[in-house]
Amino acid sequence: MPQGNSHDVPSRPMLQPQGHEKMIPRLLRTHLLATLVLLLLLPALAACKGQPASTPVGVRGYNHTGQSIAQFQVNGGRGGSARRHSAGGTVCCAVVPDRWTPDLKAEIEWTTNLETYQKAIVSIPRYNEVGSLAVHFLRNGQVKVFVTNLILGHPDYPLTGPEAPLREGGNPVWEHLRRPLES
Repeated sequence: MPQGNSHDVPSRPMLQPQGHEKMIPRLLRTHLLATLVLLLLLPALAACKGQPASTPVGVRGYNHTGQSIAQFQVNGGRGGSARRHSAGGTVCCAVVPDRWTPDLKAEIEWTTNLETYQKAIVSIPRYNEVGSLAVHFLRNGQVKVFVTNLILGHPDYPLTGPEAPLREGGNPVWEHLRRPLES
C-alpha cells in the first residue's frame, strides 16, 4: 500500500465566511468602540447635569463707612465704587443661582486707595427670588451681601438695625415709606 503524504490526504473544504459571518467581528468592534466612547463621555455628561440654573444680575455697592470705596469686585468681576456714606451705581453683572443654597458665598475684594486690597468671603442669606446683588461695606469693617429686588430705604430691605443707615444714627427707611407706629 503506497504511503501517502499530506498532499494525498483528501482535503476538507474549508468553510468560507459568508456575508453575515464577516459582519459579526465588525459589529463587535463597533459596539466595543461605542461603549468606550460612552464611558469616556459619562463624566462630561454628569458635570453638565450638575450645573444649577443661574441669572446675570446688577451689582450695587452701599458704603456705610467714612472712606470712599474706590473699587470693588464680586467673585472677580467688576462691582463698581461707592463714595463714603452713599450708594454706588448699579453695574453689570454678577451671576447668581436661581435657587438659593445654604453654602452660597461671594468673594468681595475692595480698595480705598487703588493700592492695597482687602478681601472677604461672605455667606449670602436666603432669597426666594432672584434680584440685584447688594454689597454693603459696614462701619465695623464687615461686608454683607444680599440678593434682593429692593433698595436700601425700603422698609422691607433685608439689612436692618443700627448698621442699616448709611450714616450712623440715621433712619435707613425713606421718610415717605415709613410705616406709622402702631399704638
